[in-house]
Amino acid sequence: MTELDPATTTLGIVGAGTMGSGIALAALYHGFSVRLYDVVEDARQNASTYLQNHLDRKGLGDRLDRVALIDDLDRFSEVDFVIEAAPEDLGIKQELFARLDALCRPTIPLATNTSTLSVTVIAAATSNPGRVGGMHFFNPAAVLPLVEVIEGADTEAEVLASLVSLASALGKTPVVVRDTPGFIVNRVARPFYGEALRLLGEGAADVETIDRLVEGGGRFRMGPFRLMDLIGIDINLAAMQSMYEQTFGEPRYRPHWIQARMVQQSALGRKTGRGFYTYPETQPEKPAPEPEPKPRQAGRGNAFIVEDGWGPGIRDWLSGAGLTCTDQLGERPEIAVVAVGEAEQVRQLLPALEAELEADVPILCQAANRSIAESSGWMHSPERLIGFDGLFVADGAMIHLVAPPRMAQGARERLDTMMLNLGRVPLWTKDSPALVLPRIVAMLANEAAFAVGEGVADARTIDRAMRLGVSYPLGPLEWMAKLGVERVLHILEHLQREYGEERYRPAPMLRRWARTGASSVDGFIA
Repeated sequence: MTELDPATTTLGIVGAGTMGSGIALAALYHGFSVRLYDVVEDARQNASTYLQNHLDRKGLGDRLDRVALIDDLDRFSEVDFVIEAAPEDLGIKQELFARLDALCRPTIPLATNTSTLSVTVIAAATSNPGRVGGMHFFNPAAVLPLVEVIEGADTEAEVLASLVSLASALGKTPVVVRDTPGFIVNRVARPFYGEALRLLGEGAADVETIDRLVEGGGRFRMGPFRLMDLIGIDINLAAMQSMYEQTFGEPRYRPHWIQARMVQQSALGRKTGRGFYTYPETQPEKPAPEPEPKPRQAGRGNAFIVEDGWGPGIRDWLSGAGLTCTDQLGERPEIAVVAVGEAEQVRQLLPALEAELEADVPILCQAANRSIAESSGWMHSPERLIGFDGLFVADGAMIHLVAPPRMAQGARERLDTMMLNLGRVPLWTKDSPALVLPRIVAMLANEAAFAVGEGVADARTIDRAMRLGVSYPLGPLEWMAKLGVERVLHILEHLQREYGEERYRPAPMLRRWARTGASSVDGFIA
């Protein structure tokens, strides 16, 4: 298909709400003419103000002349493309597409901006489903670069190509995806919210601690609760409910009662002034100040370390903080670290360390694939054993710590001081399967593996979509390559053992990658 010329192309947009106005703004930025339809006068007025303000900021105020805000759908008979951005309601969308099919010339592609509904089912309301595809933009649509271009069951190849060309002409990065529930981003991102809600519901940690671990340890731009508040808790819940219903009760997408209760209370996030956080009108939210880590001087002590891949970067961290790292028990260490995945080795190491080390030397044991309660059962006096997240300890300035079932008096305070001296802010949670970041990241990687196995898109496309669509620091499959497929598999098997739920079953494709030794995104092929 020939490249689009925005100067001679008119884009019809149905719906002047947040998404429709954002798509219109992107179109005006790139020189298109726009017809923006909405039956609600307030919506059209708000859209006009929004477009004027943003165009003026860019010195493009004269382009407002290229948009017509209309309440008559008949004026779509002369547009070159249509993008529907109406509320996420199947009945509304089907009714609109039936009307658009009758009004618009037969050669005009029709696209829906649905985020979770089936493009194929929406297209079935038309006389020619082949002219219908999906164009899923991300909020704010004028800023975020990704557009998922969805191929419905009947979408014609020429129509799909024209929608890809349109996305590119709007300055976006298009990724083509099959018409499956949630497409790529809304599907693969479900565990980011779902597992955080479960951790909160189980009392493993509070909202702020989970967010701080995700942001500080995983370098995600926003933690799950801050992001839900920004998106709108009602919108996030609706996406989860839609996924759950479309997949006939797939447990990975089960909605959480916490979200439902908050929606019932109209605690929807930023737009209502309260959600998981509160948002005073008079002042912006300020994060709590972090304790100041205190870097050590070199040569101030020893650290005993045993690590087999479950604590990447631990030696660099501790040696950089001034400790001499060794795997030999010689001089009294200040700390002992067991970052080992294999159960039998841990079962032998912990009693040996308990016998050799003085009682005030803390023993840290990684707890991503084994609860600290299980590990403490292998010791006579487990009060000195502290669980920690070894997989993410090298990233950021935080360390995730877990107290044993019984903890020695004063041990927590002493360990807090030690961690600050070693350059890490300690964040404590209760003992919970796979902790916080290993659990969330492993489930994201698992969902991506399911998507690859089901042919939704290839591994690189999925990772690119997640980085561009929701600003993840790494794609889920890049995370898995970094952590190691075998370790991700062990985390999932640990979760499935602890909960006894199908929700945590490893994807068949992930098991295949583990068997074949795949270790990079290029190796993660169907």
